[in-house]
Amino acid sequence: MNYFSKEYEKFLADHFVYDAWQFMINLKKNLSTAEYCRQIINVLISNMTQEHKEWQHNISNELSDQFSKTGTAEYGITADDFPQFKVSILGIDVNSPFLVDKYVKDFFQYLRNSLDSIAQIVNSALLANKAESVESIDYNRIVKILKKHGPTYSFSNSLERLEQIQKSYEFAYMSEFNNKIKHISDSKLIMSHELFGDNTINQISPFFKKGTQFSAQNIEEIVDSIYEYMNENIILLLEALTEDIKKDTFVEGRFHKLNFYVQKIEARPSDNLTTLFINVINSTDELDETIRILLVKTTEDTVSFSNCNYEDILIQDENQKYIGRFLLDENIQDDGLLHYRKYKKDTIEGSLAFIEHIKKNHSIMPLLMDGKIVKV
Repeated sequence: MNYFSKEYEKFLADHFVYDAWQFMINLKKNLSTAEYCRQIINVLISNMTQEHKEWQHNISNELSDQFSKTGTAEYGITADDFPQFKVSILGIDVNSPFLVDKYVKDFFQYLRNSLDSIAQIVNSALLANKAESVESIDYNRIVKILKKHGPTYSFSNSLERLEQIQKSYEFAYMSEFNNKIKHISDSKLIMSHELFGDNTINQISPFFKKGTQFSAQNIEEIVDSIYEYMNENIILLLEALTEDIKKDTFVEGRFHKLNFYVQKIEARPSDNLTTLFINVINSTDELDETIRILLVKTTEDTVSFSNCNYEDILIQDENQKYIGRFLLDENIQDDGLLHYRKYKKDTIEGSLAFIEHIKKNHSIMPLLMDGKIVKV
């Protein structure tokens, strides 16, 4: 399955964990950026090697020409004669080794970020109503949570994959490389070419972190091997995660739809009203004490969505009588994220709930809601 497809986006909506899709998008972006960095690193190193070979070739040709003409040959070399390894970016000359250094750091950072995106996906898609705050979640934290509550959560497939990555050399190297350059000191890159031979060195220097000695690594080899490992194992993790999502654990009381009724009376604008409500058959007891709402509507080609930021939602029975309401039970922050907003059932009588509700200026979202607009 293509986990970054419209099909998978709809799968998450069908299982009422659509908020995980925003983190899937972030995962894809981090992986794509890491892949871009990897390609740039390989191209830069290849171009530097080729430039050095051309420099050697030019010297060899010069010496050969001199020898054929005079029987002797000599060539003076100064610092300015060596290959300059420059790349022009938007008219700015940039040193190629500087770019390799930058993109190596970016590569490991974005690839490590992708695992924290995975943690957010697990948090929202598996833990759902029991999810931790997005600000407290990272990869190691989500593994710890699933291990602690393993018998309760029963997500052994996902946990096994998460731990397999966490225990790998690739995870350790990537994580500690990032931690070192962020919190301690830069990591030295050694890039050299043999003056008149073919030997080259493109190497990340060894480093010691958290009791582990990491040996020197060829830049292209370590970048390629870690990317391939992570790319393969993230797909295996998403496979396991998908099977655990199908269990629909902790998604009770989640809604993707509200209904609306709009009445507009031209002769008496004061009698205009708008109501937003959830349908039941007879009683408010048919609904949980706490519900969560994220407005999501799927069609064959698209998925439309929006946070539900209304202060209160009415409850309407099959006779179109308003019999109660839910009140928003969380503080709304403009964090740019999708949330299943929490609403708590109120004890207020239905007619009073209706009167208080219509005093507010509610806007409707016809593309995401079902309802009726009546004009008199």
